[in-house]
Amino acid sequence: MRTAGLLFGMATQAAGLISFSDHVQDHMVLQQSPEKSGVFGTLNITNGDATPTITATVSPIGGTPYQVPGRVTGTNWIAYLKPTPAGGNYSISVSCSGCSTDGPNTIEINDVTFGDVWYCAGQSNMELPLIHTISRNDSLKALQSGQFGNLRVHQIGKDAISWTTALNTTMHKDHQGLPILFSYSSTCYYYGQELSRLMGENAPPIGLVHTAVGGSTAAEWTSNKTSSECSNVTLRANSQTLFDSNVVPFSQMTLKGFVWYQGENDMGNVFGNSEYSSGYSCEVPKMLAEWRTLFSQEPGTTNPQAPFGLVTLAPSGTEGHPDIGGMYFAQTASYGDLPNAAFPNTFYAHAFDLGDPFANITCYKKGCCPNNVIPGAFCNGCDQYCDSVNKTNFYMGPIHPRDKLPVAKRLAQASY
Repeated sequence: MRTAGLLFGMATQAAGLISFSDHVQDHMVLQQSPEKSGVFGTLNITNGDATPTITATVSPIGGTPYQVPGRVTGTNWIAYLKPTPAGGNYSISVSCSGCSTDGPNTIEINDVTFGDVWYCAGQSNMELPLIHTISRNDSLKALQSGQFGNLRVHQIGKDAISWTTALNTTMHKDHQGLPILFSYSSTCYYYGQELSRLMGENAPPIGLVHTAVGGSTAAEWTSNKTSSECSNVTLRANSQTLFDSNVVPFSQMTLKGFVWYQGENDMGNVFGNSEYSSGYSCEVPKMLAEWRTLFSQEPGTTNPQAPFGLVTLAPSGTEGHPDIGGMYFAQTASYGDLPNAAFPNTFYAHAFDLGDPFANITCYKKGCCPNNVIPGAFCNGCDQYCDSVNKTNFYMGPIHPRDKLPVAKRLAQASY
């Protein structure tokens, strides 16, 4: 994992009796009203006779502070705040009384605001960072010129980014000297950007949480119990792993909705039909139902029917398997369109016409770039392709189309 202070890499907290979750940090976005949001974390209490009491103090800059009690369950705690309109700048301190006199008993996060929080998940086409996309420099310049100041981002994984403003990611560099913005999920970021553009002056702060993992299957994002409700779904050793590591730890975070871009690594599996509880057509709707139940356990937090957007695969996403059309159908739970009875309150962006604009497999595989110097006539006609690749290189080839901005524009338009 690369690190650059607390921006690139995950923020860590001093060991103490009480701590925030790794995903509750300075500069974060909490979901605005009418939903209520919570801050949460863990207790490190060795005294079994301790009876801890949690109190959260919410201090708006220029406003009147208020306090709310927290709840303790085992070694976990959570404090739900009052439903709060979009905007503002808040400090939130949480104290634990009755814990012990050893170690810090009060913790605090600052520069917290309220808005809409979107959770982005899936596999490599969601994970694909801006550095491998054609529109990256336009987004960089837009932020530097003062646009999209409402966007804040958080990312876990190999290029983890602590909660921060999108503008701040343009001011810090990675070890290659590139803006940290370019390490963030392109589809997730462009979605927030384009949603903000559509909302115009009314755009609230938007918090983008990116958790995708390249090469993952739907079964990894779903509990084994839920996957087992669908026939023709094979459970493997890594099934449920991302549900445990990338979904559950966020489940106490109130969300506006979900964005999902996945399917390539399920191309070789059974597509099935949701009507008959079979295959991928059944599995992803079941996954969504499980996520919605998990995130909405506390009444008044995430809407039990929170919106869910997905992207259908580009033509290059077959992983060598036939019947990309069958996958398109499966991605809609075998209805052919969204929303539907199996997939309520959903939206989607078709990407079947959004392959890479220079997905010339011949030029790519023969190594005609970057310098187009292969002897003989083979590379004739590859000049435009090489020019494009030299400006913005592929990640693992055209299976990851570099033109992610149109995908996000379609998602944003569908959800607006």
